[in-house]
This record gives sequence, C-alpha cells and structure tokens, in this order.
Amino acid sequence: MTLGWIGAHGGEGITGGQAIRARAVWIDLDVVFPLPAEHRWRVVADGLELTGQVPGILKRWIRGSRGEWYGLVWVPLRDGAGDVRLTLDDQLVPAVALRPRLPTA
Repeated sequence: MTLGWIGAHGGEGITGGQAIRARAVWIDLDVVFPLPAEHRWRVVADGLELTGQVPGILKRWIRGSRGEWYGLVWVPLRDGAGDVRLTLDDQLVPAVALRPRLPTA
C-alpha cells in the first residue's frame, strides 16, 4: 500500500507535531481494531460496529519513533442500529488505515 498522499514530510510541509487543516478521510476499522484469528463471532445488537470503512476527520499527522506515520482523527462510531454511540476525538490511527475521502460530484 502506498502512503504517497502523506508525503515524505507528512504532506505539504507537515511535520509530525504540526496541526493541519482538517481533512476528510476514510478510516478502515478492520485495521484499527483487528480481531485475533481465534475470535468466536457472535452478534451483539447494541454493540459498536467496529468493521468496515467509516468517515472521519484527520486532524494531524504524528511520526512514530521508528519512522511510521499515524493520523490523529475524530470519528463517530455507530452501533448495529446505525446510531452514533461513541465519538472518538484525538484517536491515534496507523496511516495504513487511512485514505483521503474525496468530494463526490
């Protein structure tokens, strides 16, 4: 997977600790909240839906000590009925779980 949209310095001159203009992104919750292979599935109707891709807002890029990138995001999480049950603010997410959310025509 390419992370070219981040750029060598966090994109458009961004360094790890600087705030950026908020940017709409897709967040892959399967990457952010992976389940172990031996997990036994069961349906919990009012549980948080932590799979698939959800819209969020990228607030800043942060560089890890090993050179990896993380996004600091805001994201609302829904339950099985589609109701927002929890909003994460300043959630650290690996860059590989993020992609730009382009405006629709």
